Amino acid sequence: MHVFYQPDISNNNVTLNEEESKHCTRVLRLKKGDIVHLASGGGIQAIASIADDNPKKCVLTIQERIAHAPRPTHLHIAIAPTKNFDRMEWFIEKATEIGIEEITFLECEHSERNKINKERCEKVAISAMKQSKQWWLPKINDIIPLKKFIESTEGNALRLMAWCETNQTDLLNKQLTNSPNHNFTLLIGPEGDFTAWEVELAKAAGFIPISLGENILRTETAALFACASVKIMS
Repeated sequence: MHVFYQPDISNNNVTLNEEESKHCTRVLRLKKGDIVHLASGGGIQAIASIADDNPKKCVLTIQERIAHAPRPTHLHIAIAPTKNFDRMEWFIEKATEIGIEEITFLECEHSERNKINKERCEKVAISAMKQSKQWWLPKINDIIPLKKFIESTEGNALRLMAWCETNQTDLLNKQLTNSPNHNFTLLIGPEGDFTAWEVELAKAAGFIPISLGENILRTETAALFACASVKIMS
């Protein structure tokens, strides 16, 4: 099953962008009449046939639309990006495969990076969504100072903060097991961890410090572990 990303599939005839058209016709060598699948990124799957196999503007005719229900949990991970951003791209890819809803990048006091390429991040997520046959594309937000992010959080999400001070925190799985909430916001700090001031700031805003276990995990490993834990518990 070949899946292409097409955010607007409201019309019966749609045209793939040049990148997707080239992949469809020249890489996969699909021809007029072949059947493909479209993912809107918002839960809609469409089955379509190729009407025009132009390598720059491939036109598809939609035959059927399928609406996929939202996932039972909503997970938003806010993470301080690593200096080597390849590790963040790896996290985005794997978290998308597992099924994350939203990712925000944080600028913390111990951060090693204060800029990201959001467009590149979105391309990684789109590729992972198509490869894993997901129908929901995670929302990826630009980098934001931790204080500003904390101040902007609202709603009824269970707010958690991964913190290396394991003797002062509950385990993540304990919080997930005891909570009736299915909406989670989780902070993952830089490799130098959050500062004491940042921890107090988050706690004052209702974030609960939690531990991911005895092992000290890399930033991207910690985020993926948390992502998998939430989805397994859902």
